[in-house]
Amino acid sequence: MLSFLLKKSLRSQALVLTALLSPLPGLAAELSPLPQVAPEQVGISAERLQLLDTLLRQHIDEGHVAGLVAGVARKGQLVYLQAMGWQDIENGRPMQEDSIFQIRSMSKAVTSMAVMQLVEQGRLGMQDPVSRYIPSFADVQVMVNPADPENTALRAPSRAITIEDLLLNIGGLSHRDSALYQSAGVRSRAETLDVMVDKIAATPLVSDPGAQWVYSESASVLGRVIELVTGEKLDAYLARHVTGPLGMPDTAFYVPEDKQNRLAQVYRAPRDGQGLTRVADMDVPITVDPPLLEGAIGMVSTVPDYMRFLQTFLNAGTLDGQRVLGEALTTKMRQNNVPSALMPIGMSPRNPWGDLGWGYGFTVVVDETHSAYGVNNGEFGWNGTLGTFSWADPETETVAVLMLQVQPAGAYRISALFKALVAQSIVVP
Repeated sequence: MLSFLLKKSLRSQALVLTALLSPLPGLAAELSPLPQVAPEQVGISAERLQLLDTLLRQHIDEGHVAGLVAGVARKGQLVYLQAMGWQDIENGRPMQEDSIFQIRSMSKAVTSMAVMQLVEQGRLGMQDPVSRYIPSFADVQVMVNPADPENTALRAPSRAITIEDLLLNIGGLSHRDSALYQSAGVRSRAETLDVMVDKIAATPLVSDPGAQWVYSESASVLGRVIELVTGEKLDAYLARHVTGPLGMPDTAFYVPEDKQNRLAQVYRAPRDGQGLTRVADMDVPITVDPPLLEGAIGMVSTVPDYMRFLQTFLNAGTLDGQRVLGEALTTKMRQNNVPSALMPIGMSPRNPWGDLGWGYGFTVVVDETHSAYGVNNGEFGWNGTLGTFSWADPETETVAVLMLQVQPAGAYRISALFKALVAQSIVVP
């Protein structure tokens, strides 16, 4: 059944590839995240985009992933937007250009933009202690020896955790999947955000604030700060001040009933001789309005929506006449802000990134010579644990977003292939 569906999809979608590389008429144009032009008008090779298309489809034809949506823009103009494969194999639903995906950690940048709006308005200070807004953070403790989980000795931190510490993942907090947070029951989608952040505050820090970069739940704590500063729930604030003004109608914390026919299901990549297998829903499914509004990993979005979000950073904080953040702070968000003493950073101290730093919600290329593939210094973006991937390059004025739903997220290195082929499609500076 899977092989039949995949081959049927390839035959039908191959017929429209040429049209997709030209301006989209009618309804398709309404789905476009940005104005669309022929690739050559902005220095992109249509022939090389077709190679990208062919290779992405090959992964679907071979059963590596169920389906995906990919989009590429340059100089604010869309040159490629393609849906291929299936968003729901069991129910025979083909992928659509506006299919909705769980973007997981790509949520962080959306939450970070909201924080920077409040900073710009003077309602929040970068060096403000988090405890000014969340009292439980006044009593945080640090593990004396975090390398020894049996050692329960604690001490007071060297200083308070600040808002900027959370933006940079240097506040001493841990990751939701860490043994420390798992054992403390820190995260449950059935509990509210205030409960979660108080659990985080009650769980020992793994380092002093400002002493170490640790990828963490910091953005979720920032989401609670946003609520307390504004008096609005996080989802309401983002809708009014970020996703609404930017024309991102499908970016939210769950998929309502009237949009569930566009939800891409999650599949586990083939292993042990088995094909794609569907991954069970979370305890509170993504189709249910959750008690937990998790700014670090909780959002859903589409390729058109997220392309608009990234384009805003290349446009100095504006899109379609709507300004959501000033140029100075928009630029600050997409620059590396990790202190040099803490570099290099990485998901594992034993295997640091030689090419990347961290802005506010994104990784940022700081040394292109250490990258495994061609990049430019200043490129920024991030990915999600279910296979979503995004990046933007101020030097080439390029935005690219790839969304799929697969575990593990890096299966078959599809995002790296996508990144390389998009870069190679640029033929005119």
